Amino acid sequence: MNKQNSKGFTLIEVMIVLSIAAFMLLISIHPIQNKYNEIAEEIFWKKFDESWTRIVTIVPKSGQKGNVYFYNDKVIFVINNKERKYLNYPHGLHLYRYQHIQISTSGRVGADTVVFNSDVTKTKYIITFQLAWGDYRIKKEQN
Repeated sequence: MNKQNSKGFTLIEVMIVLSIAAFMLLISIHPIQNKYNEIAEEIFWKKFDESWTRIVTIVPKSGQKGNVYFYNDKVIFVINNKERKYLNYPHGLHLYRYQHIQISTSGRVGADTVVFNSDVTKTKYIITFQLAWGDYRIKKEQN
């Protein structure tokens, strides 16, 4: 009888190892995607703050009017109907309803509230614009 001396893995052993690796990968994808979406939300709020600060600083200095439009998929910062800055909402962040905030030539805004819901962090963001010098507060509530 001819005896074979095998030093490799059998096909079944390779399939078992690949199955375990694929299962581990599938388990880790959802938490990684959630973390990515959380980071995207944080980046959005930082960019929102930067854009808001910029518009309420430029408008009084230039003597032009400013507008901020909250649409279903993005927020648009407009200075005197010329300069525009677009911020798209990250995946999972939804606007409750359309809003329009006007910034006067003196930099004042009217009191208003904008509400967002986050599917990712299960948070309700309530942005309250203060009557006066372009100030706002964000209140977070867990859903």
